[in-house]
Amino acid sequence: MGPPTAEAGLPVGGVREVRRLETRARLFDAALAEIGRCGLAGADVSAIASAAGVVRGTFYFHFPTKEHVLAELERNEEIRIVAELTLAQTEADDLSSVLSQLVRNVVTAERRLGPVVFRDMLGLHFSGTRPAEDQLSEHPLAEFVIAAITDAQNAGRVPLEADASELGVFFMTGLFALLATGIHGSATADAVMDRYVMTIVKGMETR
Repeated sequence: MGPPTAEAGLPVGGVREVRRLETRARLFDAALAEIGRCGLAGADVSAIASAAGVVRGTFYFHFPTKEHVLAELERNEEIRIVAELTLAQTEADDLSSVLSQLVRNVVTAERRLGPVVFRDMLGLHFSGTRPAEDQLSEHPLAEFVIAAITDAQNAGRVPLEADASELGVFFMTGLFALLATGIHGSATADAVMDRYVMTIVKGMETR
């Protein structure tokens, strides 16, 4: 006889894993809805758990803190944006074009997520409560920028002696700080963002 089976012919352990993932997904969505209404600081874990149909302790089983929800959201959004950028890229793309498109995609993410969630997600970069991260792989968008700068170095447009990792982190930190001010919601947002990219790229390029 084979192992015990349950719903849809899955092994019992498989059913438990499916249910765990379903519960986690409900908590994730409920947390984002609560943060969108009340902001990260005002979001109530009991309300999140209630909306997901579980007890409060179940939230902490899946997410140590509310900040972990936003950190996961950010990683998911970065993966999405990198996939979009990779599809849109051509060999003719110069660094300014690539970074300008990146900025546009990030601003599009703000419209999708809503201003409150987006603001609090960016705020984690400047907060002592951000979940600890050990590897650059936690930041797919930074990896993409570093790769774009490395390509520009190989093409002779950025000095080879420049540290691509440092330049990439500098660009992303400045971008997040600029976006955190809410400038992307103003009438002059496009001009400000274009000027930011142009200024940073000019500072990187070989003179």
